[in-house]
Amino acid sequence: MVEKTQAQQPAGHEPKYSYPIPRTSPNEPPCQYARLRAEEPVCPISLPTGHPAWLVTRYEDVKTVLSDPRFSREALFRDGAPRAQLVEPDSSSLISMDPPRHSVLRNLTNREFSPRRAEAMRPRIQEIVDGLLDDMAAMTGPVDLNATLARPMALRVICELLGIPYEDQHLFGAWCDHFMSLTKYTAEEIMRSNAEMRAYIAELAREKRENPGQDLLSKLVHSMDNEQTITHEELVSTGVMFLLAGHDTTVTVTGGGAVLLLRNPEQLALIRKDMSLMDQACEEIIRLVTPGDGTFIRITLEDVELSGTVIPANSAVIAPISSANRDGSVFEDPDAFDLHRTDNKHIGFAYGTHFCAGSALARAEVQIAMRSLFSRFPTLRLAVDPEDLRWRMTAALGGYEEIPVIW
Repeated sequence: MVEKTQAQQPAGHEPKYSYPIPRTSPNEPPCQYARLRAEEPVCPISLPTGHPAWLVTRYEDVKTVLSDPRFSREALFRDGAPRAQLVEPDSSSLISMDPPRHSVLRNLTNREFSPRRAEAMRPRIQEIVDGLLDDMAAMTGPVDLNATLARPMALRVICELLGIPYEDQHLFGAWCDHFMSLTKYTAEEIMRSNAEMRAYIAELAREKRENPGQDLLSKLVHSMDNEQTITHEELVSTGVMFLLAGHDTTVTVTGGGAVLLLRNPEQLALIRKDMSLMDQACEEIIRLVTPGDGTFIRITLEDVELSGTVIPANSAVIAPISSANRDGSVFEDPDAFDLHRTDNKHIGFAYGTHFCAGSALARAEVQIAMRSLFSRFPTLRLAVDPEDLRWRMTAALGGYEEIPVIW
């Protein structure tokens, strides 16, 4: 466990909770969020480091925090700024930037993560999924759905897109576990893991310079060398971010989505009769299965009022997408999995400047995986009671440790 730092609470800020608030299921946000949306939508909290912060839980307020330039990511690097982790965030990462710096790098990566590119990759994703399900069909259950489908699918896709050798995938799990942990590791352990990741991506970039391909890392190296639109540090940070976020979030949503469908047998029966309904089901999966809270800390650049509460300048703000996507003022019966939900305005891929660059790719992966899995295994079911499924309680993204299934 990391130790809390000594942080003085500002006047008028008496924390009601310590963040992250414990949850009872990886697919559901803390039950306190519903009460906070109704009674105290802007709530004082303390971060794992001991720093004070504000928790914003209503849909419209969350969208404001994610899109309003008064809420900054770059301000995290000011002296004395509150932090959610003991380790300083990566200032060269796309997720740590504000415009206009963010816009330059985002435009580079958008070329590779465009909806058109994701659509073109669907046949390859289908090929990967079919091969994994062939292997699964040859096994004797129970098998772990994460290990047989969700994780290898997501890793193969992101490795091919980035130009990273898939055979190195044994390294990624430990790195991701450290990178996404809030309280599990010491600062020294996290920094050591981060250094290993950065050295790995830097060496790959050197190899891409000598033997370029059509992958994202090769194109970023070309931009760095020939266009000077990206620095070496930014290139390495981008590789790290897409490697980790590009597979672990997809694993969480794919596995969690399968469990969600299996726990809603009446809805699943409708899908099995008409598999064209699966795309609508996947939108509900993306709404309900948010990796962790789906958000990063932001700092207010000036006093900002939300839902009648003034958040002072230089304050840390957490705006959970998982709470916004269950706001009853926007979604009828918000905690229910509703296959026929119309006008699904979920923000499962975030909102505003930091809208998920890989959203089209992730959506394609989840749709193909769910459609193929439940078509190929019409009698698929959990091998254990849903309440007995183990999940990652200390990780920022949460998710199931394993999902044993039989058919």
